[in-house]
Amino acid sequence: MKRNLTENQVTGIWQDLISSRHELTTEAGEPLKVVYPGRVSDGAGADFQDAVITIGQRILKGNIEVHVKSSDWQTHGHHRNPAYNGIILHVVMQHDSRRPTSLENGGTVPVIVLGKYEEDKLACPPYSSIIKALPCKKAAVRYRDRLLKMIDIAGDMRFDEKTAEFQTALKVMEAGQCLYRGIMRALGYARNQMPFLELAERVPLQAIEQIASLNGTGRDRLLRLQAKLFGTAGLLPSQRQDLDRQVTDTPWVNDLENEWQISGNHNAMSFTGWKLFRIRPANSPLRRLAGMSCLALRYRGKGILTGLLELARETPMEKAHRYLEEGLMVSGDEYWANHFDFGKTWTLNPWLIGRSRAADIVVNVLLPFVSARGRIFNLTEPGEKASNLYRTYPAIQENTIQRHLRTQFGLKTTEINSAQRQQGLLHIYKKWCTQGRCGECPLPHVNFKSGTTSRDRPPVLPA
Repeated sequence: MKRNLTENQVTGIWQDLISSRHELTTEAGEPLKVVYPGRVSDGAGADFQDAVITIGQRILKGNIEVHVKSSDWQTHGHHRNPAYNGIILHVVMQHDSRRPTSLENGGTVPVIVLGKYEEDKLACPPYSSIIKALPCKKAAVRYRDRLLKMIDIAGDMRFDEKTAEFQTALKVMEAGQCLYRGIMRALGYARNQMPFLELAERVPLQAIEQIASLNGTGRDRLLRLQAKLFGTAGLLPSQRQDLDRQVTDTPWVNDLENEWQISGNHNAMSFTGWKLFRIRPANSPLRRLAGMSCLALRYRGKGILTGLLELARETPMEKAHRYLEEGLMVSGDEYWANHFDFGKTWTLNPWLIGRSRAADIVVNVLLPFVSARGRIFNLTEPGEKASNLYRTYPAIQENTIQRHLRTQFGLKTTEINSAQRQQGLLHIYKKWCTQGRCGECPLPHVNFKSGTTSRDRPPVLPA
């Protein structure tokens, strides 16, 4: 048995077992098969995310955690952390604990011990070794043109799916609130979408636009808006246990606290529902909320809905993506010019909503919203313009899932040269990879195995 292995080395041995197609069994004696290995985590939480495995006759979808020893699960406190409730497999080199791998929600996780697989013969390759073992990697090398065509089609499918979601929402919700919820969700990025959506319900668009229209100076209105948003979110210093109360000595923060207290409406969320740990300062929920308050002031004359619809309708196609982004970009002033949380300074980026986040909102929210509204009200021109703009939109900032799948397919950054293709990667990842649907995957190798070799026929993507 190897001694003094690091967790990274154990991870490498696990990767080698997968890529070598070893037959595996859990400690309970059940056969284990890795259908999809998942992707390396980019932050706190499990080591591999979105994996698909089978244990016996069961299909499990979720995350995989790797440790040197099984006792590390309790040592690291994972059994008390709800962030680990999505774990489906515990991979260890040594099984040194009689305690089960238990979850915070009361469940238990199967364990696989690598020490019994003759680890002395196993290399510790980089993560890419898993990728190279997947059939789609080989297909990407041989049939690149068909792959890119398929990704384009998948991108259209994702846009249509988002459009349909907005169509459904617009039937039961006022249009402005529908768009506002979409923007708030996008501001939550990956880890704070649900709190942002809850806040959008507690402080609807009508409420923030009413505050924005009140008499007073611009500072007065901004103060009221931020007090309402931060206070209802439960993010003011007086509502939190993770901050030094001395931060209220700052005049702006002190004024926010006073405004919240005199407002009399204290229907506040709990700050514990927000993910603030290991969040990049640029993605801080507080900076995003400050950005939303500034957007409400920017469009206070006509409203956010009318302002953005006019921008989408009147801007020429060749300039639309840039102008739409600038219509959503907000730079910080007053307190948030150099803070990412109360009492925590940061001066690297002045933008509360920068170009990359604004572009993400345009692609994922505004364009499908305009398309959905066009379908409902038979507005052909704006709907078609939104669809065409989506298909010609340049690539925006790549996220971790897109980067992972681009690596999985063996594609260059320059080949994923549009937002449509980036969205196509997300669609494929979420609809097939993470669902263990490799046998149904529309990648070219599936057709070629059955003898279909025409590169002219576009691939058919299942629902």
